[in-house]
Amino acid sequence: MAMFRIGILGSENSHAKAFTEIINQTCAEQYPDLRITAIYGADREKSKEIFERFDLEILAQKPKDMLGKVDAVMITARDGNLHPALARPFIEANIPAFIDKPFACRTNDALALARLAKQRGVPLCGGSGVKYAYDVLMMQNIVKAAKNANEPITGDVTAPLDMHNAYGGFSFYASHLAEMMLAVFGGDPVSVTASRNGDHVTAIVHYDEYDVTNHFLNGKRQYTLTLNRSERPVFMEVDISMIYRRECEVFAKMLRTGEMEQSYEALVLPVCCINAVERSYLTGTTCRIEKPVL
Repeated sequence: MAMFRIGILGSENSHAKAFTEIINQTCAEQYPDLRITAIYGADREKSKEIFERFDLEILAQKPKDMLGKVDAVMITARDGNLHPALARPFIEANIPAFIDKPFACRTNDALALARLAKQRGVPLCGGSGVKYAYDVLMMQNIVKAAKNANEPITGDVTAPLDMHNAYGGFSFYASHLAEMMLAVFGGDPVSVTASRNGDHVTAIVHYDEYDVTNHFLNGKRQYTLTLNRSERPVFMEVDISMIYRRECEVFAKMLRTGEMEQSYEALVLPVCCINAVERSYLTGTTCRIEKPVL
């Protein structure tokens, strides 16, 4: 059995520890062919803590120290602005990657990274794990049924926002809501009209036949979905407790098969949405959501 040696790039958040614990310890029987073996992070102490706790092989001084020593990487740095630079040397070396949320902070960076991976045939996955929550998948099916029945619909989505941070500002947390919306209501939004009230942001995303209101709530740890339809509305509080495990499952399947669960374009689209929301509330105008073209 081939063994995939995995390096983690970015140790300063809970994701690095969670993924290492799942793959190397708590669900190790599910991943006999995967092992986290290397870690790098700007926070050396955090990296050392994970290195020692999980008995890893490499405590890297710099990301490129892992080249030639790992078969895949998980990029978990908090700041999405860092993701393209961290990922690029590994993609150029044909190494598959999981790239955490946000895939990148800016559309141009996301497009350039996705184009490189697509040209080289390197599989990628990642983004926000909230899209894998069971409640999100349930609502996705309910919305699909309403659309198939030609019911008039609208939607509401709420998710946390962290407006004041050193990790990309609005982009840092906005992926969660954007990816929930795209998973449930569809990947073909047209434009957005957004406003900022204090540190909260409200955005009305316009699809061809319906609108979805996005409530980015600063400091509020809640994820909800509402479908308004001909019958009684459907409301769900989203339980995110199992999403790390689901992300590991998706990553493992990609490594084993070489097949991506989402297209390169789908990985970039949330970045396009987030950037359009930000432009809209900064300019006070309705902004088009450009579709990624690779």
